[in-house]
Amino acid sequence: MKFSGHIVTPCSLFTTLVIVTCCSSVALAAEPTAKVDVILKSPFQRVPGTQPGNAAVYPDSSSSWFNHSVGTPTVDFDGQTYRMWFVGLSRTDDKRIPYGFAERIGLATSEDGIHWQVANDGQTVLDFGADGKFDDASLSHPYVLRIGNQFMMWYGGVNGQSGRDIGVGPPHVRVEQIGLATSSDGVHWTRANNGNPVLEIGPKGSIDAVQATGCHVIRQGDKFLMWYGAYNGTHTIGLATSEDGVHWHKENDGKSLSGLNGRQQLGPSVYFDGDCYLMFYNTIQQTPNGGALWTLFPASSSDGILWKPALDHQPILGAAPTGNFGSADGKTGNNHAVHPTKMVFFNHSVRMWYSAEGHQAAPGKQYAPSAIGLMEAVLQAPTTSNQ
Repeated sequence: MKFSGHIVTPCSLFTTLVIVTCCSSVALAAEPTAKVDVILKSPFQRVPGTQPGNAAVYPDSSSSWFNHSVGTPTVDFDGQTYRMWFVGLSRTDDKRIPYGFAERIGLATSEDGIHWQVANDGQTVLDFGADGKFDDASLSHPYVLRIGNQFMMWYGGVNGQSGRDIGVGPPHVRVEQIGLATSSDGVHWTRANNGNPVLEIGPKGSIDAVQATGCHVIRQGDKFLMWYGAYNGTHTIGLATSEDGVHWHKENDGKSLSGLNGRQQLGPSVYFDGDCYLMFYNTIQQTPNGGALWTLFPASSSDGILWKPALDHQPILGAAPTGNFGSADGKTGNNHAVHPTKMVFFNHSVRMWYSAEGHQAAPGKQYAPSAIGLMEAVLQAPTTSNQ
C-alpha cells in the first residue's frame, strides 16, 4: 500500500530574532538553522518512539478513522509544543472511495517530540469536503506552515475520480488536487478558495495530468514556493509559486525538476539556508528479494529547479532494525521511509518525522500498517539562529 507522499531568509551567522507564537503571547527565540553542507555531513539515525515497533505515532485499533494506518506527517514546533498533523486510514466498503481506505487528517501534540497524544478528543481536525467538492472522498498529504498568527494547510483532495474517468494514466490511480485550509489554533480549520482546489491537475500530456499533491511550501520574502508531487503515469516533482498561497503559477514551463535520482520521485521536503536548497525526496530502490521500496534520498540545488544528488547517491536511512515499524521488504510493504516533514532544529540537532510501512499485516488486517517515526541528526558544526 502506497501513500503516493520554514520560513527561511538568507542566513546571518549568530543572528537572533524574536517571534510570537500563534497560540500564545510568549516570546520565543527563533529556531536555529544550519547550512546545507553541515546537514549533509550529519548522519540521520532513527530515534526510538514509545509506540509499537518504536514508532512515534501508531494506528489505534479503537479509532474509527485511523485504526489501520497513519502517515504523511507535517510538524510545527513553536518552541514549546510540537504539533503533528497526519493522515489516518480506515478500511471502508464505500465504492466511491478509491483503494478501499478512507483518509482523514488529525492532530497529535508533544512536549518533547517523542511522546505524542492525539488531540481534539481523538477526532479528526479536517474531514471530507462537501458533496461535489474535489475533496469529498478523502484527504491526503497535509503540509502546514505557520505564518504569524495563522496556520496554513495545503493538502491533497480526493473526489473518487480515477485515471479511468479522465482518460489519463493507469485507470485505477486516483485523481488528487491540492486545497488550502487555514486555522488560528491548528484544530479548527476553514477551507479557502470556496472549498475549491488551489492547485489543479493539468491537461492531458502535462506532468500532473492525474495528480498534483504531496507538497512542501516555504516562504521567501513575499512569495510562496511549492514543490509538489506530479503524476501522469510517472511520479515526478514540480514547482509552483504564489503571492498569497491561493493562486499558484506552475514554474519551469510546467516541466519536472531535473537531476534527481531514479526514474520516479515524490514526497519532497525542501530546506533553504539562504544560499542553497536541500531536498529530501523519495525514489524507488530495488531490494535483494526482487521487490521495490520507496526510499528517502537527498539532493541540493542553487535555484530549486536543477538538482544534484547528494551523499554519493546513498539513501538517508539504512535498513530498519529487527522489529522496527518500518520493516517493509519491498514486496509485502513498499514504503521504507517516505514523505518526511520539514526540518525542525533542536539542541544542535535536526529532526524530521517520516512514514514507513511494516512487512506483516496485523491480525484481522489485509495489509501491513504504516506508522510515523522520528529521525534525528546531531549537527557537526554550530548552528546559526534565523527565521
